[in-house]
Amino acid sequence: MSLLVVGSIAFDSVETPTERRDNVIGGSATYFSYAASYFTKVNLVGVVGGDWPDAHTQLLEDRNVDTAGLVKVDSEKTFNWTGKYLPNMNDRETLDVNLNVFGTFDPVLPESYKSTPYVFLANGMPAIQMRVLDQVESPKLVVADTMDLWINEHRDSLLELLKRIDGLVLNDSEAKLLTGHENLISAAKAVLDLGVSFVVLKKGEH
Repeated sequence: MSLLVVGSIAFDSVETPTERRDNVIGGSATYFSYAASYFTKVNLVGVVGGDWPDAHTQLLEDRNVDTAGLVKVDSEKTFNWTGKYLPNMNDRETLDVNLNVFGTFDPVLPESYKSTPYVFLANGMPAIQMRVLDQVESPKLVVADTMDLWINEHRDSLLELLKRIDGLVLNDSEAKLLTGHENLISAAKAVLDLGVSFVVLKKGEH
């Protein structure tokens, strides 16, 4: 069994009520690939800038993550996200987003990746996530991740995406934002009504 992961690879600057860390390894695709590599073969597709250290790529390769689909554009900078977690460690504010090279990311899957049976569309622009779906060949399962930025600025594309995937992963505040429901059970049911077969709600304080 193998797993295709496509999406954001980033530098994150994160502020919590007690600490702040700048330019740490971030990105949904990065962390999902690393974690999934403990259980299966991972094929990673993403884009980084010239400021991305080779050591970070090596970290993934050391976990047997296939990086043939990772493109490095030396003339650009890597996607950068800055966020602040509120005192409840559950709600999060996006303070700054610099898409940089990720803003023009047009994923092209290596031929050997197209028949991967399981697909995780890590956090990214919904239109880009749909371009990945146009390239894969009859996957058994497709799950996508999203965030507040895409819900606020690309809602129509996101709603179109939800009709083409099996499952959606998002945190509780994103579920409330997407559906307008404060109650998490009601929010989850509303997400199901948008077209997916299942939804995973992450609760940050836990």
